[in-house]
Amino acid sequence: METNEEALSEIAILQDKLRVLLRSRYGSPPYTVEMGLGFPDSMLATGPAEDKILFELGPIELVPYSVYFFLEIIKNWKGGSFHRNAGHVLQAMVSGNRQQGMAFQEYHPDFPHLKYTMGYAGRPGGPAFYISTQNNKWNHGPGSQGSKTEADGCFGVIGDATSKKVVDRMTTQPGGGKGSGFIEDSKDFIRILYLKLL
Repeated sequence: METNEEALSEIAILQDKLRVLLRSRYGSPPYTVEMGLGFPDSMLATGPAEDKILFELGPIELVPYSVYFFLEIIKNWKGGSFHRNAGHVLQAMVSGNRQQGMAFQEYHPDFPHLKYTMGYAGRPGGPAFYISTQNNKWNHGPGSQGSKTEADGCFGVIGDATSKKVVDRMTTQPGGGKGSGFIEDSKDFIRILYLKLL
């Protein structure tokens, strides 16, 4: 995360402008997203071939850039898949759109990486993202992953029980390589069929 005072001042100006833009473009928050999922043949014994999860994007008072960035992912959506089951996260790659990564890390301590939250993979992050399958405040919050100050942006939370059950099913995704959890064969990827702002 940024520590330079001048940069922090410019980020605060941008965040204020994004709050106005988000309300103008999308109406008043909260913003709810539906994600359609296509499960691989290797997982059909545990449920249907297609399912969905609902999640609410974070509070724009705390993380407006992170919310805006995900809404841009939706707007430019071409495809993607969950291709990593690392034990603490389910990570998705975004394919086919030309969206670049985030310009800076936006993290707020009042919206941490708890179980069933969603965050941006990489530093500064995105467009790849993940679902936390455990409390990840220490794995992905400030001072994590060998950094003294950096933290992944947290942008959403899965709140309803039905969607949480789908995420729990996703954690049984087979094919993860030792250590990193990257799925070795694409036939075991969980496809993201669509992203839709409700």
